[in-house]
Amino acid sequence: MAELMSLLAEAQRIGLIGPGDLAEAVEHARGYAFQIPDHVRRLVDVGSGGGLPGLVIAAERPEIDVTLMDRRGRACDMLRRAVVALGWGDRVRVIHADAEHLAREPDWRASFEVATCRGLAFPALAAELVIPLLEPGGRLVVSVTGTGEQWSEPGLALLDALVLSRDDGFLVVKAGHCPDRFPRARRRQSVFELAGG
Repeated sequence: MAELMSLLAEAQRIGLIGPGDLAEAVEHARGYAFQIPDHVRRLVDVGSGGGLPGLVIAAERPEIDVTLMDRRGRACDMLRRAVVALGWGDRVRVIHADAEHLAREPDWRASFEVATCRGLAFPALAAELVIPLLEPGGRLVVSVTGTGEQWSEPGLALLDALVLSRDDGFLVVKAGHCPDRFPRARRRQSVFELAGG
């Protein structure tokens, strides 16, 4: 864990992880790992940035193949260096891509059992970008403040998804068969506004 902390500290130093107590941020990231069912073997962390929570999940759950995805080349370069330094190349990969485009690719759409995101976007956009990457029955795990009420259940229903749980600062959403029209290329309204929620 010391080597991981050192790599995360470097990511924070170069601005890929926000300011604040890094130990607290890592402890919070560990909470994601506890929200993931035991049977899960394929996970994507969308908007991985400096590695929270993706690298921490990979440390806590070595049985899971983790895909770290970010649209920023600088973040992907740092993540690749971290994966090599930690010797995780056989089970952790880094993808330089935008979730909006990747979710439309047949090889990626509906291909993960679990997706995580932290600080990716406001809830409606995060839901629309990430849920299409989940297989039916897959789960999206996000960190929320309070009860997470800003996650509109009518809006999630448009994506064929529903809230499974809201506790311990995390919200877990279960995906169904996300309609092909999502994610939309030109979003004039959020999916939650479309649903009136």
